[in-house]
Amino acid sequence: MPYTILLFVTRLTHLSHSEFKEHYETTHVPLLQRYGCKHFPKYHSRRYMQAAIRQGDETGFDYDAITECSFENEAAFMAFAATLSTEEAAKAIKEDENKFVDIRKLKVVVVRHVKESVA
Repeated sequence: MPYTILLFVTRLTHLSHSEFKEHYETTHVPLLQRYGCKHFPKYHSRRYMQAAIRQGDETGFDYDAITECSFENEAAFMAFAATLSTEEAAKAIKEDENKFVDIRKLKVVVVRHVKESVA
């Protein structure tokens, strides 16, 4: 069964939206690919938010990106997590995250069941 996680990522306040996106795309994702190697997710998407609220208000809407990572199964996710947990990888990733992510606001959610509808 596919294993999917969603990350709700908030930028550091001194960065603009474009600086945050640029760093995520050109530095952080390549870093994850390098350390994750063959265990990198089958699907890894980033959706960048600049709040254009269509309904409701901005209360609680304090993230700048939603990242979706999908793996073949939970074991594949665990293999990826293990590669990122090595001393070298963990240090490099943590140092990089501290440059652009407000870690206190980071949320990671496991999505158990996905249903899709298409036209």
